[in-house]
Parts: sequence; structure tokens; C-alpha cells
Amino acid sequence: MKHVRLTARLDPERAPAFFDLLANTPAIERVAVRDWNLTAADAMLLFAVDGDPVPLAEAAPETEGVEGCEVSGRPDEGGDGGDAQVLVHVRRSAVPIFSCLASALEAGGLIVRTPVVFRDGEVHARIVGDPGPLQDAFERQGDDIDVRVDEISSTPTADRGTSRSLSDRQREAVVAAQELGYYDQPRGATHQDVAAVLGCSAQTAGDHLRKAEAKLVDAAMDALGSEV
Repeated sequence: MKHVRLTARLDPERAPAFFDLLANTPAIERVAVRDWNLTAADAMLLFAVDGDPVPLAEAAPETEGVEGCEVSGRPDEGGDGGDAQVLVHVRRSAVPIFSCLASALEAGGLIVRTPVVFRDGEVHARIVGDPGPLQDAFERQGDDIDVRVDEISSTPTADRGTSRSLSDRQREAVVAAQELGYYDQPRGATHQDVAAVLGCSAQTAGDHLRKAEAKLVDAAMDALGSEV
């Protein structure tokens, strides 16, 4: 069994508008596909948004290929938006990466693991099984998609993109907390101490830490689950 991590980038001049929204909206640091339902022509996609979901939600219905969009959650005081979710009904042709993934899934022999992450113009995905059908699907797409295989392993590995999945403020909060001794036993710092480093309120510092810790725990449990 093979475990593959890959990164895909679309030609910016030929990328569909909806892909550009997902991967390059300035107010959003990261969009992650949490769940999906792919049919022959359409896709229902549930996204978790780090950042402000409003620009995405407002622009999506006016974007070619998007049939509907619903949003829940808003950015918190720190601008994190880690609780925001967006449900989108889109034609698969609007996001070629999903056409490739769906074609590979239909061919069988592999599993695409979530989250599939859009960030800084790129898509980051992990698959388990035979990568051949996915490679064939990308090749059929032509030169519009450039795919880089980051890792091929015979054993499950934790997603090395986990730390990058944290927002900048979440990462700053975790680094500050560790340096201050927040995670020591006994605890050597408080939310107020972390807040002083970040220049925010103690409540906001606590929110950053809780959201960062939740992501790190989810990633760790995901890795443990794949080993069972």
C-alpha cells in the first residue's frame, strides 16, 4: 500500500474563476475540503475557511460553474475565522482538480483523504493506494495542471503540512506559548502572558491556542487512525 502526498498548481492564466477564489482570495489564508459528494457532473463541497469567509461567499454565486453557496460562521476578534464553513454546489468543470480526483476514484484502487487544502495558489492532497489512476487523470487534463509528488511512503505518515495548516496568528500563539512555558508541567505561563507577546486580549490568545491545538490533535488522531 502506498501513501502519497502531492501538490497541484493550475496555470494562473487558464485556471477557472472558482479555483482562483479558493486558492487566492486575499482575506483567506487557507480553504480545506472537509467533505464532498461527487457526481458525474456536479460536486457538493464542504469547506472549512481560515480567514474571512464573506468575500468567498459573496463572490461564489456570481462565479461561473457555481450553482449555490451557503456560509456559516464569521471571523472572530482575532480575524481567525477558524469556525467558518462554506457549502458549495459547483460543476466539476469549475475546479479541474476535482474532475481529476473524481475520475481517479471512479477508476478504483485509491482513497483521497481529507482535508484537501487550497492555499497560495496550490492544492495539497493525500491519497492512499495505487497512484496510477490519479496520474492518468492529471495527464488527460493536459498542461493546465502541474503536479508535484512530495512524498511516497509504504507506511502512514502524519501530514507534514499540519503546521502550515495553522493560520499565522495560531502559529505565533503556539510558538509564544511554548517559549513562555505554557505547555510545561507545572504550567509556566498564562493566556495573559501569551497575549502580551501577541499584542491582543487574553481571550483572543486563548482562542488562537484552542483552535491551533484542535487542528494539531485532529491531525494526530487522523495519523493514528490510519495505522489501525
